[in-house]
Amino acid sequence: MTAKEKQPNWLASKLIGDELVSKIKDLDPQQLSWLSGYCAGLLESSGEADVEINPVSSAADVSVEAAATIKPVLVIYVSQTGNAQQIAQSLHQNLSANQVDAILKSSLDIKPKELKDYSAILVTASTHGEGEPPDDAIEFHEAMTSKKGAKKRPSLDGVKHAVLGLGDSSYEFFCQTAKDFDLALANSGSASLLEPVLCDVDYEEDAEGWINHVTASLKDYISSLGGTSQPGVVKTINTEADPVHELSYDKNNPFTATVETIQRITGQGSLKETYHVEIDITDSGMVYEPGDAVGVIAHNKLELVDEVLELLSLDANENVIYKGKNTSLKSYLTQTAELTLINKATVKSLLELTSNDELQTIHDKEFGDFIDKHQFVDVLHIVKPKLSAQELVDILKPIKPRLYSISSSLEEFPDEVHLTLNHVSNSNQFGHRYGLASHFLTQSLEEGEAVSIFIDKNQKFKVPKDESPLIMVGPGTGVAPFRAFLQHREALANSGKNWLFFGNPHFNTDFLYQVEMQSYLKSGTLSKLDLAFSRDSEDGEKVYVQQKLLDNAEEVWQWLEQGAYFYVCGDMHRMAKDVESALIDIIKSQGGKGEAQAKEYLKQLKLDNRYQRDIY
Repeated sequence: MTAKEKQPNWLASKLIGDELVSKIKDLDPQQLSWLSGYCAGLLESSGEADVEINPVSSAADVSVEAAATIKPVLVIYVSQTGNAQQIAQSLHQNLSANQVDAILKSSLDIKPKELKDYSAILVTASTHGEGEPPDDAIEFHEAMTSKKGAKKRPSLDGVKHAVLGLGDSSYEFFCQTAKDFDLALANSGSASLLEPVLCDVDYEEDAEGWINHVTASLKDYISSLGGTSQPGVVKTINTEADPVHELSYDKNNPFTATVETIQRITGQGSLKETYHVEIDITDSGMVYEPGDAVGVIAHNKLELVDEVLELLSLDANENVIYKGKNTSLKSYLTQTAELTLINKATVKSLLELTSNDELQTIHDKEFGDFIDKHQFVDVLHIVKPKLSAQELVDILKPIKPRLYSISSSLEEFPDEVHLTLNHVSNSNQFGHRYGLASHFLTQSLEEGEAVSIFIDKNQKFKVPKDESPLIMVGPGTGVAPFRAFLQHREALANSGKNWLFFGNPHFNTDFLYQVEMQSYLKSGTLSKLDLAFSRDSEDGEKVYVQQKLLDNAEEVWQWLEQGAYFYVCGDMHRMAKDVESALIDIIKSQGGKGEAQAKEYLKQLKLDNRYQRDIY
């Protein structure tokens, strides 16, 4: 009888049980090798001559055998626009280059019960809106964090995890999705491989450091388990795009373009100031696709800078140091400092320099509501602090680029990029406040003047290359990318059907691109156009795009069953949620499905990239 055939009854003995097994599991390869030989000797001396003994002869042999049983590493990306996905892909490539067995998955492709099948879980997660997970991760996030899903979550004892978050510290719930996943994994028993890294808008350097740190830590961890990866040495790979075909402009190296046209496209008496802006990018080599965005590097208005200087009684010409370079305070405040958004870390730093009960309450309890209609200068009105010029520079954050959906196609306008935006303004108890880039583009700049821009790719919002039907829901400035979609399809003579749902307050003043849309209808590029002008109904009942979807439920369902792609662009707080709710109702009523089946249908649309949203 061989050792394989004869089960050694001492291994299952309750006298030694799990405690001994646990201690054995904690031994390193050298110790296991010694113990293997020692136990083999004891067994041989016990007189069990018919037992065939195959002791492990060296640590190297243990390593090979252990490596075969080590579970792979899981890399999960939780991404809205593609940035978290790109980081996850770079991490996956880096791990593979270092002989770490890793599997890359979207949060759409993973269920909590599968997590136990991996030795380590690495998450890159962006946060959307007010601390919400991206569209693709809503279901997985709920399964990992809700009380309802607790029973279905496996124990992750013995598993390691590391989390990188992408966010914007000007929002109250900075990197909340990443924090949620880190806590959920820890609560399930996983041990932290590294402390979570939470990245602000300028994330590239931190992300690269995290990738290298995670790779090194995993190599050491796998080696400690008896794996074949050599600890301590990390190969790094270049994951940047090939620069040959496209000149590389980004937020750190923007292109200086020329503003050609600034045109208000809402009529007199409209509740909105909506503008159409055309920017000349001749000789830039910039390439963009419908669905991409333009990043605008804007400057603060001089009146706002002067208000800050006056409140703090500071000299505009005083020299300050920012990132090791000397500059005048006024130049820094105009070109570099974030003044129109309130950063929570900035408020915390200010409170450390000068205490104020009102601001402390805002910071602790009312921050989300306060920042909606206030700017940094309003904080100064409340606190009236005594700050030096350098202290002011040290607590402020740099201006982040403002992103706008592109409303043109390169096929139609090869040397231009078009934007459709609202001029943002509101009033509070301290004065009138304006949005940074919307005011800069539409009020501060004149036609013919320069503006610094770059293209921000959005891999999650793209037109299919085939002739699949498109259903596009874009009220207000949410119509911007769909203007680009229609231009693109017409220029390429794509015969796919296109259906646009557009809404705004009034037909007479707010029908954006009315002549163009009517022309697309006439040419057949636009197959259907449904309009919802909320303030024009005779009975006073407001009608929105989601109601128009429900009114056309049968045909919407037919288009979906024909393979239509469903797009949503615009307000994330109400419109996008109401549209998704309407879509689920359509799937239920027209498809004869229950709630769970309808949600599964919607999930499949996401997996097939047929349900895409660009919401803000």
